[in-house]
Order: sequence, then structure tokens, then C-alpha cells
Amino acid sequence: MLPDLQPKDEIHLRLSADDVRTSHFIKFLDEKRMVVEQPEPAIDSSALMSLIFLTYRPDRKKKQRMGFQARIENVTPDHRVFIRQLTQPFFCDLRLWPRVQFDVLPEMHAYCRNREIKVVDVSGGGTQVVLKQDDPATPAIGSLVQIKFIFDQGETTADGQILRVWIDTNGLRHVEIKFLGEPEIRNFIYKQK
Repeated sequence: MLPDLQPKDEIHLRLSADDVRTSHFIKFLDEKRMVVEQPEPAIDSSALMSLIFLTYRPDRKKKQRMGFQARIENVTPDHRVFIRQLTQPFFCDLRLWPRVQFDVLPEMHAYCRNREIKVVDVSGGGTQVVLKQDDPATPAIGSLVQIKFIFDQGETTADGQILRVWIDTNGLRHVEIKFLGEPEIRNFIYKQK
């Protein structure tokens, strides 16, 4: 068991390099098995027995993360995911690329197919956007897109591939996009830190 992991603590389940989902710890079943809440978007039965990486912050006041390799053993109808810990926890990074906090970014606008889109999250590896309610776009997983970013100090474009599409509890359509290659956007977002 992990003494620094308490019920209701926020955790992150990294299903792949480009698929990190937020959840909350519920309880330990035994020394190596635990139950967590179903993340959003939900994990379905196709993920059973998948190897994942689970991370959490042992001290909420610090940014350091602990993580370990795990396996999804069961997904229940009551929105719980059963996980088996496979390795000992170690200090780690949640993602390949750090996320950018928008309070440290200058004014930024993003456009796809000549329509403005709302960026929720961005890194050198990808972005998550929310489509406007009146946006008729029906993005398909696997589709290739180009996003134009406009900053105070200039503009750039990034080619990407749609990884996930989901509707949140407020009815908003989210789209997760993985950037292809090494987009120039890194030069705009990381030098702001």
C-alpha cells in the first residue's frame, strides 16, 4: 500500500504517451490492488489488462509526482476501475511535455479551418480544444488537422492528428489533438516561463 495516497486524492492514469486521464483514488483492496473512479472520458472494457502508468502527488503543496506501472483489471458498471500495482513508485513526470498554464501565456488565439477554437490545454506535444456550441464540425478520430496559433509576438501553425473526441458533463465537445513532428509552437509557449 501507498501511505501517501488517501481517498479522494487526485490521480492521473496514463494509458499512452498521448492519453492521460484524471481520476480520484477510492480505496485499497489489498497491498497491490486499488479502486479508482472512472475518469472522463471513461475507460471501457477494451482497456482491460492494459499496462498503464498511474501518477499522483504525495504532497499537494509540491509539484513532485510519484508514479508506477499498473494494469487495469476490471471496469465496473458503478463507475469504478480496479487497478493492480506492478512496480514500486518513483519520482516521475506526468507527461512527455510539460503543460502550459494560461496565466503565464500572453494573449493567444487558435483557428482550425478558419474557425476560432478555444484552447483548454497546450504543450509541445499536443492540445485539447473545446468546440463552440454552434460549430458544425464533426471531428473524426484519426483525422489530420492544421491549427493556426496567434500570439502577441507572432503566429505559427501546427499539424496534428485527432486522438479523442468526447462530450463533458456540461455538453461541451472536447477534441484532443497530438501534434505531428516538432511544431514551432514550442518556441512560443516554453520561452514564456
